[in-house]
Amino acid sequence: MEISLLRLLFVCCFHLEILWAAGIFQHQYSAPPKARTPKTKDWMPSSSSSSSSSLASAFTWVPTPNLEKADPEGLEAAVAFLYSGDVLSLLQANCSQRFEVRDMGKASGPAPALRSYLRGATDTLTHATNFLNMVFQTNDIRESSVKEDVEWYHALVRSVMDGDPQIYRAVLTFDAHPVSSKPQLMVQATKENNEILLQDLSASAENLRNLTWENEWYNFFRFQRAPLLYKRILSNDLKTLDTPKWSQGDSYVMDSGHVKWSTPFLECEDGKFLPNWMVTLSSSFYGLKPDLNPEFKGVVRMDVKIQNVDINQCATGQGWFANTHQCDLNSTQCVPQEKQGFVLGRYLCLCKPGFYGISKASSSPTATNNGQSEEDASQYGATASGNWLECRPCREGCSTCIDGTPCLVQEDWLLRAAVLAFQAFCMLAVFFSMLVSYHFRKSKRIRASGVVLLETILFGSLLLYFPVFILYFKPSIFRCIVLRWVRMLGFAIVYGTITLKLYRVLKIFLSRTAQRVPYMSSRRVLKMLALILLLVLWFLSAWTVGMLENIEKNIPLVVLSQTTRGLQFFICDHDRWDYMMVVAEMLFLLWGSFLCYATRTVPSAFHEPRYMGIALHNELITSTAFHVVSSCMQGRPCGRK
Repeated sequence: MEISLLRLLFVCCFHLEILWAAGIFQHQYSAPPKARTPKTKDWMPSSSSSSSSSLASAFTWVPTPNLEKADPEGLEAAVAFLYSGDVLSLLQANCSQRFEVRDMGKASGPAPALRSYLRGATDTLTHATNFLNMVFQTNDIRESSVKEDVEWYHALVRSVMDGDPQIYRAVLTFDAHPVSSKPQLMVQATKENNEILLQDLSASAENLRNLTWENEWYNFFRFQRAPLLYKRILSNDLKTLDTPKWSQGDSYVMDSGHVKWSTPFLECEDGKFLPNWMVTLSSSFYGLKPDLNPEFKGVVRMDVKIQNVDINQCATGQGWFANTHQCDLNSTQCVPQEKQGFVLGRYLCLCKPGFYGISKASSSPTATNNGQSEEDASQYGATASGNWLECRPCREGCSTCIDGTPCLVQEDWLLRAAVLAFQAFCMLAVFFSMLVSYHFRKSKRIRASGVVLLETILFGSLLLYFPVFILYFKPSIFRCIVLRWVRMLGFAIVYGTITLKLYRVLKIFLSRTAQRVPYMSSRRVLKMLALILLLVLWFLSAWTVGMLENIEKNIPLVVLSQTTRGLQFFICDHDRWDYMMVVAEMLFLLWGSFLCYATRTVPSAFHEPRYMGIALHNELITSTAFHVVSSCMQGRPCGRK
């Protein structure tokens, strides 16, 4: 008979392990053959039932499957309470069973913040469990005297209630022989309004044998094969007492890691929900078998309120509700709100720098702007496709923005195209002039001026037209460097040649010495021009090396400037080197102006000095006006590229 009972117990344990590995317990009571546990979709509220139920699909809500009828009203109220925290609406709803959150993403356990919040409760449960471990492992007759020592266990349950202010219920069960139909003792203490109600539920303890979700806290430990216990060696030196009779023995104790956490649930009592989310903490205690191995004796259970604990959906890791937010992390940053209680959706999707949100509040309950102004609301994400809260990128050139207003100057493409076309026409005219001058090189006018010097001036003019083409494109380090080189070389070639020709006229016709002054040929003029260009090249090379060193020091060459309306545009930065270039150009033009004045009385068949003087003064007046106006209108740099 005993062998048959043991075989039956082994078979039951084997089937229970299979069910436990599958992650589900089936209730065991007489039911019609077609009865089934309601599926998840049967417990989901309709899309029109509540504004908060639209997000409930992120979690799987499964009621305790010990009733045959679904409770859609209770489910809807529980989901709405989780997303709103509205106690009045919850109390108005009816319920027939408790509701638990069964699927919280990839969570493997409670969040670290919740563990820290219930540290007092878990420590109290650990101490109470270890006390019972010592009681049953050091006294052989304690198991048979449970009824006689019931007052001690009543006191233990009451004392557990004071371990943490959030403990709502404490339960202590003693298991009998494995083949017994119910535990020996089941004591429950409930705290309401600073009053502790103690109840003996031993008569209804037989229901603990049913494998339902409500009894998971008990059956999990009852069929646990390898409990997480630590072996301790106990030594006694109590010579004045008759007991214990042994001087040394083994004992098994546990720590907080042995505590089992249930998922959050809402308790239903008398057809109404209690307005507090709770979790069940349970731990088992053990006696010793004849071979001194641990033997299951019972479970200590606590139901603890967690309504005041914030849900951090922005957290990463494996905690409950971790990483269940709906913020698009590419454009937003998830920021949890504090002191909101056990309510979902209490987080903000703040736009990252370089992004902006819409000004109106999103329809999603997790993206409310809480009555913020339009400027403040632009910091929050908006619902997009896929129910993700995202922000829109700022326009080009905007480091921060509140809407889609452009930060950069909007280019007038027609005006730019017109200027570019005019510059191209001028360059073609100069190039055509070079061809005409070379073709009529034997003409008296061309020979009097010198075809080589004339071609040199026209070539320098081509270089002076190139900066407009360079400025047509967006500034860059290379373009800013080339812009200086082309401008300085073109200026030196054109006005250096004109100035040297005036100098030649001055030397020949206005010499005050009686001796004959040697004639300055075009070749000698070109040699003198080469010296000027060599000086310019040295200056440009030194400037280029200095700019490259500044770039290595994170001093940019391309900066952002802005107009009087606040619109930004990229521009090549101007420093002391540029001012030195301007001063050198103006001094050179002033020297040319002096030569024009000195040669004003020189006779010329073709009036060449007069036309060269007009060209010099035209450049002098235009450059002076340009630099004065640009200095007055140039905006202060507001950023770096």
